[in-house]
Amino acid sequence: MKAENIRSFLRSFTKLPHLAGTEQNFLLAKKIQTQWKKFGLDSAKLVHYDVLLSYPNETNANYISIVDEHETEIFKTSYLEPPPDGYENVTNIVPAYNAFSAQGMPEGDLVYVNYARTEDFFKLEREMGINCTGKIVIARYGKIFRGNKVKNAMLAGAIGIILYSDPADYFAPEVQPYPKGWNLPGTAAQRGNVLNLNGAGDPLTPGYPAKEYTFRLDVEEGVGIPRIPVHPIGYNDAEILLRYLGGIAPPDKSWKGALNVSYSIGPGFTGSDSFRKVRMHVHNINKITRIYNVIGTIRGSVEPDRYVILGGHRDSWVFGAIDPTSGVAVLQEIARSFGKLMSKGWRPRRTIIFASWDAEEFGLLGSTEWAE
Repeated sequence: MKAENIRSFLRSFTKLPHLAGTEQNFLLAKKIQTQWKKFGLDSAKLVHYDVLLSYPNETNANYISIVDEHETEIFKTSYLEPPPDGYENVTNIVPAYNAFSAQGMPEGDLVYVNYARTEDFFKLEREMGINCTGKIVIARYGKIFRGNKVKNAMLAGAIGIILYSDPADYFAPEVQPYPKGWNLPGTAAQRGNVLNLNGAGDPLTPGYPAKEYTFRLDVEEGVGIPRIPVHPIGYNDAEILLRYLGGIAPPDKSWKGALNVSYSIGPGFTGSDSFRKVRMHVHNINKITRIYNVIGTIRGSVEPDRYVILGGHRDSWVFGAIDPTSGVAVLQEIARSFGKLMSKGWRPRRTIIFASWDAEEFGLLGSTEWAE
């Protein structure tokens, strides 16, 4: 194992975005397959599945707006994040979005719901008398999976949910935001799927591999797909939305983040802004898309039908230098090292399977379909 090889693999694999279902991610799969064969593994195959994925509408952008009494949009959240230094000319960077969000343009009063946990909604409804039915809620990332936040918002009667990363949860102390440091900048929004799958894999083929011969549910019947719009924003935009909230003060300090706002709960804006509403614009498209796992094998000498499986996902929302490619680069160096051992006559007792999973970011789809 050589650290310089891991560094080289990491740099090579993160030059371009490689979102699941895109040409770049398919080319990266073939690159990994070619290298595994070169390393001397007994086999390295591409294994495909046709799963439901979700992408932003290329001609109808997602955003959040504040509208006045004349239905005029007086504020809009950012469509795109500014590119990092050196990546200004890179194309195919997907805008921030929450995969599998419902489409829609709901409009209503805003309510701040902390982390959107069950206990947060209980506090709002049972102790503070705030009903979220018919409201748009805004929650900070953290504590629980984002899909559970959406599920809780739906159960509370919300018509939409906005998610953001608060510096209180995503800041290391005494570190500047990028580009001066490595903390999250205020323009960055966290992408992520909002399914409630419970390990079902592809939403249209729960319990079965998403192959050509498999019966599929209709897209509208997909397992775990939320029924309300969801959209992520950066904390710069979130600060503007939260600044104008009126209503009740936060119940305690655990409801306060690190933005320069009071973290009032709402519902709705305060004072002269009370007639203004929040409108969501979410136009994601769900479509069946082909994904590719790379499966490499070193056959066992004594118990070839018993497997030691070593894998990690390959797809990323954008460049994926940390998640997942730090792991991809290590896996690649491990595969190379095992190939070198094989060239010296070594063979494991049991079969070793190397796996580069696809579409993990969309709900662990590649690995789940392979297991199914």
